[in-house]
Amino acid sequence: MEKRIDELLINDKFANLQQVAEILKEEVTPLARNFLLFDKEPVVRFKKVENKFIFDIEIEADRVKSFGIRLI
Repeated sequence: MEKRIDELLINDKFANLQQVAEILKEEVTPLARNFLLFDKEPVVRFKKVENKFIFDIEIEADRVKSFGIRLI
């Protein structure tokens, strides 16, 4: 019975991964615009491998913005 509950919880999380990917894209895009110039929206892909979730974020940039030296 416990194994079945674990499977249901994992499947429930997987069912919401598209929403997670969309939110991740919304959060990452403004940050990426601080460093890169791009016209196309970033693409967020995901997959499930065993009990892990893998997210890939792809940004096609026209150029990397220059910025000053960071002082530590």
